[in-house]
Amino acid sequence: MTCLTGGLSVDNVAIQLSGVSKSYPGFELEDVSFQLPGGYIMGLVGPNGAGKTTIIRIMMNLARADSGQVSIFGLDNVAHENEVKRRIGYVPEHHNFYDEMTVGWMARFVRQYYPSWDQSYFDALAARFGIDVNKKAGALSKGNRSKLSLALAMAHRPELLILDEPTSGLDPVVRRDLLAELLDFMGDGERSV
Repeated sequence: MTCLTGGLSVDNVAIQLSGVSKSYPGFELEDVSFQLPGGYIMGLVGPNGAGKTTIIRIMMNLARADSGQVSIFGLDNVAHENEVKRRIGYVPEHHNFYDEMTVGWMARFVRQYYPSWDQSYFDALAARFGIDVNKKAGALSKGNRSKLSLALAMAHRPELLILDEPTSGLDPVVRRDLLAELLDFMGDGERSV
């Protein structure tokens, strides 16, 4: 697996991993270290099974590292979990929605966790992505489920987006739309992906 950050050193560090290791039966992630400066885009690149999702799960405190340190915005991701997560938009590899609930209900459910939620921004993203807020989540196509995940992650205008294979399995048009929205999101130079 390769972690690309451009080798730049800045004071504003969005993510820092130092010596992170994690093992499961048949799998070992050993001594991973990298920095993501604020305002930059970074990709974790590697073959299936290399540990990219494990690293993301550790950063989100959905899995615990066996050793090493993880800091997000200079804060320990475990000790300051709530504060850190309020500043992050997270799109997991698998989009787990309540299929019987509408898109609008999903937005109301998610927004209660984010004091900075911007309903008008969510509505604009849903419209831009062509997502009907009255439609049940279970009736959405794979592409629209990905768009909904991104809209939910972005609607509180996070400082950092963490995306786990956001374009996997999407057709080229949907992929282009998602990437265009990410570029718009990065426009102010203060957010990281």
